[in-house]
Amino acid sequence: MRRLGSLLAALALSLSPIAPAAGQGVEVSAIDDVFRPETIRIPVGGTVTWINEGRNPHTATADDGAWDSGNLDPGDTSSLRFDEPGAIPYFCRYHGAAGGLGMAGTILVGDVQSPEAQEGPPQPPPGEGDTLRVPADHPTIQAAVNAAVPGDLVLVSPGVYRESVRVTTPFLTIRGTDRNEVIVDGEFSRENGVHVLEADGVAVENMTARNHTLNGFYWTGVEGYRGSYLTAYNNGDYGIYAFDSVYGQFDHSYASGSPDAGFYIGQCRPCHAVISDVVAEGNALGYSGTNAGGKLYIVRSEWRNNMSGIVPNTLDSQLLAPQGEVVIAGNWIHDNNNREAPAKRLQYPTFGSGVLLAGGTDNLVVRNRVEGHERYGIAAVPNLDANLWVTEGNEVRANLVSGSGEADLALGGPAAGRDCFAENDHRRSLPPAIEALAGCGLRLTGGAGDLGVTFSLLGRFAQALSGDFPQGDYRTAPVPPPQETMPDAETAPPAPAVDVPMKIDVAGVALPPGGSATPARHTEVTVLGISVAAPTWWGLLISVYGYLLPLVLYAAWVSVAAWDLVRRDGPTTRARIGWLAVVLLVPFLGPILYFVFGRSPIPAALRWMLVGGGLGAYLIFAGISFLLASS
Repeated sequence: MRRLGSLLAALALSLSPIAPAAGQGVEVSAIDDVFRPETIRIPVGGTVTWINEGRNPHTATADDGAWDSGNLDPGDTSSLRFDEPGAIPYFCRYHGAAGGLGMAGTILVGDVQSPEAQEGPPQPPPGEGDTLRVPADHPTIQAAVNAAVPGDLVLVSPGVYRESVRVTTPFLTIRGTDRNEVIVDGEFSRENGVHVLEADGVAVENMTARNHTLNGFYWTGVEGYRGSYLTAYNNGDYGIYAFDSVYGQFDHSYASGSPDAGFYIGQCRPCHAVISDVVAEGNALGYSGTNAGGKLYIVRSEWRNNMSGIVPNTLDSQLLAPQGEVVIAGNWIHDNNNREAPAKRLQYPTFGSGVLLAGGTDNLVVRNRVEGHERYGIAAVPNLDANLWVTEGNEVRANLVSGSGEADLALGGPAAGRDCFAENDHRRSLPPAIEALAGCGLRLTGGAGDLGVTFSLLGRFAQALSGDFPQGDYRTAPVPPPQETMPDAETAPPAPAVDVPMKIDVAGVALPPGGSATPARHTEVTVLGISVAAPTWWGLLISVYGYLLPLVLYAAWVSVAAWDLVRRDGPTTRARIGWLAVVLLVPFLGPILYFVFGRSPIPAALRWMLVGGGLGAYLIFAGISFLLASS
């Protein structure tokens, strides 16, 4: 019901472009990375309260600099009273800019009219633009970008450029002449390397961004983007990042040392985007994509030595939930068990997984080589935020999965249904015989999954919340080796992002070559999958509860029922044997009903009670046994 209420509220909000004042005050949610609602109206003398309900820091800053909320960390609030009528634009200093760019909003005080809507997106200019050279024509990249017009090429010569570049002009090509020698350096004091805000069709090529407190390369609110031959390392949030943007492509790029994700595409559906021929290593997550999907392809890339590999996910802190419809094909995903990678607390629970579909729907994972993970090779699990987001309709097919510490293939319960596994080369799965229980030919509709997988993740989540988990520092992460540079960088004409993304024929994406997998083994002390190298009692309690609850309930049911049988007078030996058979077999009614009736459109309540892995049956019959014992 809470999820339904959230959806209805979001629908009502979308139908009303301006949120009316409620009394004298209005609350605005700062989520990652938008204000919701973007436009509000308050009476003269009314108050606006901003609440950071996201996971990143935000600000509310007036376009004219008249006021600033200061830094709002997750959970922080800030209030301001407005005593003069007018239309007041504002933005987030981290994720937006004055003029309504990126994460921005408007406060209408009194009866003023809403600013007129902007015109449609600009069109690319005909012909080839001019070339602006840095530093020959302009001393900094920012100066050249400011002087450029749509269609121009900003060509940057080797050097360390200690600046943060903000791009608001569409259809530019910003290119370094040498990928490894053209470096935008944040010196751990500037927020973003190159930030493209609502400027359509901007391509950034053949350069490096390092040592920024937030992101290396970042596109916000655009139609048409491309990042090619880029290197992003040791940045404080993401490496190469597109948010609320569509029709894009990341190719031939590298990201490392990010405490969130090396590559990220978020809050778009359909995204119309491709990630191809990239390498991610030494990040908390190689790829993360919150609430993103629909014509989104992650193909022909290598994801290695991160805390975890590829993690599409659903969260309430961004719009467009749930995540879904991502194709993950032809990737080499291996050895993502890096305890020394920088990480935030919400990234750590995914540790040791190759592909983790967290609360996602209708994703396709096909022909990937997934090797050497301490936890899971490929897993679909529910994700808990303000709502519980369960998986549904994901297809895991024809992958080679080996060397996993807990399971090559895993399905965590509860699940909404239709998740399926087929034709995978693997050795161990949770639940066992996953391709028989959840095969793609049956397309079962009932919920299922191994609760131990879910509780193990919840235990790690509890450990992460304590702050006591292994992690590195992005400021001291290893410097990567030189990367392949773009051919003909100095002579190629401008190439704005107007014909993106590239076309992907999924059927033609082959299983990649890879090394022989060495089975991953735990190098830390664990109890039921939970690390006790730095003990957290909540983590242990959750894990023990999840693993042992079915066994405890089963033992209680058998013990009480057997005791009830013993205290009765008169049953024959045959009756006693029959009674014991019923006692032992009844708790498996749930899984049996799941397998037999899962394909039928039985009521959802019954499906969750009896078909969802058997716990409903355990609880029901344990209760019956106590009633019998007391009769």
